[in-house]
Amino acid sequence: MTASPPAGELRVGILVLDYHHPRETLDCVRSLLEREPASTRIFWIENDAALTWDETQGVLQDSGLPYLVLDADHPAPPPAGTIGVLRIPENLGFAGGNNVGLRFLHQLAIPYAWVLNNDTLVVHGSSEDLILAAEARPEVGAWGTPILTRHHPCYFGGVIRLKDFSIGFAQDPNCLEANPLSYVSGCSLFMRTAVAAALGFLPEHFFLYYEDPAFGLKLRRAGYTLSGIWGVVVWHIESLSTGRRSGLMEFYNRRNRWQFIQEYFPEHLARQRRRIWYHFQKYLLRGRIQRVLLEYLAYRDFRLGRLGRTQRSFSRRAAG
Repeated sequence: MTASPPAGELRVGILVLDYHHPRETLDCVRSLLEREPASTRIFWIENDAALTWDETQGVLQDSGLPYLVLDADHPAPPPAGTIGVLRIPENLGFAGGNNVGLRFLHQLAIPYAWVLNNDTLVVHGSSEDLILAAEARPEVGAWGTPILTRHHPCYFGGVIRLKDFSIGFAQDPNCLEANPLSYVSGCSLFMRTAVAAALGFLPEHFFLYYEDPAFGLKLRRAGYTLSGIWGVVVWHIESLSTGRRSGLMEFYNRRNRWQFIQEYFPEHLARQRRRIWYHFQKYLLRGRIQRVLLEYLAYRDFRLGRLGRTQRSFSRRAAG
């Protein structure tokens, strides 16, 4: 049985990345404060803070919860029960924003990190359950939790389909452990900060989507396995920042899928290029001109090496 940590020892930092939705982020943070012990610190990471901080500060002040704005250049943890706020002036995307938090935890030598989407609520368990699992099995590089939504079955992460490199569901820990093409979802991703640092943290060049399967493959290639526990349950609203099935979501999914194939499965690239012409014909026959344009722009930007945040403008409404 794992011994209890010394009183006051910081064991885990929970990273919650906000992007223009401070009220929903506050709900997530409240759900954590209700469950987490004094050995946990919760970090609110404000992405695009040059534009959003005034509104977010108002939400935090109205909440009545204690919070402290932190200096990323001079890391120090917030007091127990106090939300630590890290402000990022620009929008660094999912991976870049969370990496600010991961580097902060690594500098503080906080051993564990739990990345949680801001549109989640923890409805069962706490980070203590994840720590117990991680300390019992050091060969596991990342842990997932069951994620519940209105739109999908319960899942822990995804499975890469080599046919077209779309994503299926990893619905239990056995799938994460047995299937080498599975990965832990970035929606609820628990890891050792030292392991994340050794791998260069989350791959930032994807900006949005496919960074979690890429990180999962990096972990596997470094000799780690992946797993999950049933004892912590997360409710996920889904696609709060990007819009469900929006043009913005679809563009990043498609562009980054090409980049993912090139980096990790280059032997499949030629076959996937042939498939895109089939899709163009199918969409044209169905009159889905906007879909053809989106697919073309995603592929063109990939071919031009345009990674990270796109300068293109896309709607957050459902794509046609």
